[in-house]
Amino acid sequence: MRFSDTIKDFFRYGSLDYRSQVSDNRKIVLGIIFIIVGLFFPRIIQPQIGILLRDLQRSIVTSDTGLLLLATNKLVFFNTLRHSPVFIGTFLFGEGISSKFRLNRLVFLVTLLLIPLIFKAISLIYGIQFLFTRSSYITAFIILMLYFLTFRIRTIAIKIIIIFLFLFGFDWLDIVPLLARFGFGGGDVASTVRVVSRFINADYIMNYVGLTISLMLITNALILTRVVVDYYNKMALVDKLRKIEFEALRSRSFQEIKHLVHDLKTPLVTIQGLNEVIGLKVDDPQIKSYTSKISNSVEKVSSMITEILHERTLRPINVQDIIDFLKIHLSLEELHSRVRIDSYTEVMIYANKHLLSRALINIIDNGLQATETPAGCVHVQAFEQNGEVVFQISDNGRGIPRDSLDRIWELGYTNGKSTGLGLNFVRKVVNDHHGNINISSQVGVGTTVKIGIPRGDS
Repeated sequence: MRFSDTIKDFFRYGSLDYRSQVSDNRKIVLGIIFIIVGLFFPRIIQPQIGILLRDLQRSIVTSDTGLLLLATNKLVFFNTLRHSPVFIGTFLFGEGISSKFRLNRLVFLVTLLLIPLIFKAISLIYGIQFLFTRSSYITAFIILMLYFLTFRIRTIAIKIIIIFLFLFGFDWLDIVPLLARFGFGGGDVASTVRVVSRFINADYIMNYVGLTISLMLITNALILTRVVVDYYNKMALVDKLRKIEFEALRSRSFQEIKHLVHDLKTPLVTIQGLNEVIGLKVDDPQIKSYTSKISNSVEKVSSMITEILHERTLRPINVQDIIDFLKIHLSLEELHSRVRIDSYTEVMIYANKHLLSRALINIIDNGLQATETPAGCVHVQAFEQNGEVVFQISDNGRGIPRDSLDRIWELGYTNGKSTGLGLNFVRKVVNDHHGNINISSQVGVGTTVKIGIPRGDS
């Protein structure tokens, strides 16, 4: 996994898109990257702390409350910059670990213990006071609550913004003189700010400004959390309603097709009956040959109707018959220029020829849609493997993104060019044939679908 791919995923999946999902592996890697950045940030920010101390000295000399507030604002911001990569990285790492290995969510609580350990490591590395203060404890608790509230939401950028707002808000509490008695602001710089504030009689202003800004930031973080959670809950509800709607649509459409197909039996019976009468009335061998062909065709159509009406009825059929059926139903132009079909077996399977062929054609159509370039092609193969007959359909198209592979089977999920019923129908047909289906894909390379159907003798 390349570092550049992880960073690209962060920005690509950072948008507020319900379908945007970063894999658990990349979330773990991204969390580690943030933690490493957190280890190096103090080296970059420490010189700025020295400049702030000089500003505090000037505020004492000039008794300038405005300069004190400006220096305090910079101090809180730099403190938040130092702390945030550690909190954010631990959050992403813990969430990724918990989700990837399907562990109990309380495992996330254990990962939060990394934060004070990292703080201690930074203190030892740089010889500075990098304290896990009272506000840090509160922030860790808020992050734990945020994890449980947003467990099903995998939009990373929004979570990072929320964590940063909470951390920034609670860091302001460290410089509020009123809260010193409750254990806030244990660091040297925060203590220096309170000493300067007391010396120039600015405690009232510091209390007011610190509490006001902290309250604003924390309130904004809470509002953003509520909005995001409500948004995704509504999206989940919409998604469920869409699935119900598609299920109803498919059920209604299939029932209508069944009724229509059933009604076709009446004219077929008439055709078959009149065809037999013609065969009895004439003695011309040529006409008898025609009536025989008509009778065979009617029987084939009748057999297809029976398979549609009784979709779970499986009959013994040769694999080559399936391949021949595919060739008939694919246009000659597509067959010769874009679709190649090879069969390496002639064993028998139990199948509903019409439905299994329709499932294979659906996958071939998907492959043709994905190969829009002149060099695009779809290769269909039938062969035996591990006691199964495998139908393998491969294309050299644009491929399926990794985050979409888990969702392609969902009823209603679509790339915008279909109804969202195709692959769900394919999997249902394969399951009805006691088979299995697997899809592997790589963006820019292509997609391979393997359908395994038990051999007739097994």
